Amino acid sequence: MGITMVDCLNNVMVRQFMCATQLAAIDFKNISKEVDFILMILSHPMLQKYPLKTLYITRFLKAIIIQMENNGNELCDDLYLKYVELIQNESNEGPFYKHYILGNNISNELTESVITIQESTSIVSQGTTGLCTWQAGIALSCWCLKNQDILKDKFIIELGCGTGLSGISACLNCSPSEYWFTDCHSAVLNTLKHNIQINETHHKFNCKYDTIQLSWNDIEDLKMFEKKKPDLVLAADVIFDDTMFEPLCSTLKYFTNNITTEIILFCTLRNSETYTKFLATLSKKYVDIYLFFK
Repeated sequence: MGITMVDCLNNVMVRQFMCATQLAAIDFKNISKEVDFILMILSHPMLQKYPLKTLYITRFLKAIIIQMENNGNELCDDLYLKYVELIQNESNEGPFYKHYILGNNISNELTESVITIQESTSIVSQGTTGLCTWQAGIALSCWCLKNQDILKDKFIIELGCGTGLSGISACLNCSPSEYWFTDCHSAVLNTLKHNIQINETHHKFNCKYDTIQLSWNDIEDLKMFEKKKPDLVLAADVIFDDTMFEPLCSTLKYFTNNITTEIILFCTLRNSETYTKFLATLSKKYVDIYLFFK
């Protein structure tokens, strides 16, 4: 019996490859068992239309080839030919995409099983860090899937939504009443709208949604929420720039003035001093939030 797409998408290495996981985090030791899965996913039209970064794929395939040689495995001709083909196109400037498989809702249709996100290949691009997905954003996405009852029928606002992975996942899987993606940067919002459009082609969004340019520095921007109060405010990886702590905490304070609004933040603890400074700024505003670390 041949390999099915469900088999392929349940494979750990395929999932890691699809979202361009750092090679150092991938176990290539038993690679001979994985090659057929990787070749199957590489040849899929979805990855031709929305490709991963070419340089990442070539490095991934090179790591496979080296490991197979070290293991004494017979090298697969199709794999080597694909590697040679891609080396010649490493200068391809994109755009590039990542494909996230969150949870176990998998079908034999690849397009129905992944969330596709266009991302920048640079950490800082066009003056913002919001054009790539961060670990805390992935953690927030997974948290939403595990806590669908908390999001169901809620009006949700996401601060610093970035490329949109968390929000798109919530809209597809958690049935909020409404979801507002907000960010201050126009380039981020343009990429977000593109990502929503891609995923709407293959998935049903189970709620109303909007994309809104929102600056934490300008409290006037928040007046749009005076008549309609969110039930839940979400954010991921917004705690890294201490020059933005005052406006961010003021924004969080604004939302907690409505006693029924809950705030949930996910962040990656990179620097304990930055985290301590954020908590100090937050305590001055008397803001009560749920804070999760990745």
